[in-house]
Amino acid sequence: MQQKNSSVIIWGDGAVGKGLAVILSGYLDVFLAGPPGSGRGRKKLESSGAYSGSAVIEKVESGDLIHCDYCIVALKAYDLKLASEVIMNSSDESCICLTNGMGLREEWGDSWEERVEPAVLTAGFNLRDEGFVETAEGDLIVSSGGSAEELFRESSLNVVPTCEMKVVRWSKWLTNSVINPLGALSGFRNNQLLEAGLGTAADTLFTELTGVIPLVLRDAAVEKARGMMDFLLESSSNRCSMLQDILSGRRTEIDYLTGLHEKQLRGKCPSAALVTDLVRAVSE
Repeated sequence: MQQKNSSVIIWGDGAVGKGLAVILSGYLDVFLAGPPGSGRGRKKLESSGAYSGSAVIEKVESGDLIHCDYCIVALKAYDLKLASEVIMNSSDESCICLTNGMGLREEWGDSWEERVEPAVLTAGFNLRDEGFVETAEGDLIVSSGGSAEELFRESSLNVVPTCEMKVVRWSKWLTNSVINPLGALSGFRNNQLLEAGLGTAADTLFTELTGVIPLVLRDAAVEKARGMMDFLLESSSNRCSMLQDILSGRRTEIDYLTGLHEKQLRGKCPSAALVTDLVRAVSE
C-alpha cells in the first residue's frame, strides 16, 4: 500500500467534491467536508467514466476542526460567504477555489486576493447517487507555480498551467453562462444541445454576454471560450451542474453566471435577461 504523507480537505460534498476525492485518494489522505447533518466517518465513493475508480475517504462536517496540508473549495458561489473563515482555518496553504462564476471575491470577502487561488475545471462530474459519480473528460487549468499545480501533479486529471488565469476564468464564465442555462432549461446533455436546435440560442447568448467581460481581457477570453464551447457542445456528454441543481431541487448559480449581466449591462442583454428569469422561475 502506498504511504500517504500529505492530506487534503475538500469543501463541498457534491459531484465535484466526491469526484475529486476519488481522484486524489491514490496519493493523499482525503477529508471531505459537507454541511451540518451530512454525516461523519469512513465513506466509500466510486466513480465511472473518464476518471473511474473507488476510494474510502474520511467524511467530516463543516463545524469539525480539521487541519490539512491542502485545501480545495468545491462549494456553490452562494455558500462562500458563510464558509470562508472556517475554510481558511483548515490549511496554511492557499485555498484552491473551483467554484463556478464571477463576482466571487464579493462573496468571499477581503482575504480573497491573499488566501484564494482560483482554478478552472472543465471536466464533468455528475452525482448519480450518494456514493457514485459519473465523470467526463476535461482539463484542470491552474496558475503556473501555484498550490494547485503542485497538488494535482500526480493526479489523473489533465493539468494545464497558465499565467493568464483571469482570462481563463472569464472564458469559463462565458461558456458556463451559455451552456448551463440552456442545459438546465432543456434537460439535455452538453453534446445534445446543438442537435436539439439550440445553436442559435447559444450564439445569441454568447454574443450578448461578451460585453460583460472587461475590455482589456475580452478578445483573449472570447477566443478561449469559443474553444471550450466547441469541445463541450461536440464532445461532452456531461449534464451541466445547473441542470443537476434543478433536478435535485437546489439553488442554482445563475446570478454568478448569465445573471451577472444585470450588474454591468442591464437592459442591453434581452436574451440573457429572459434566460436568467426562466432559470430563476424553474429553480423556485
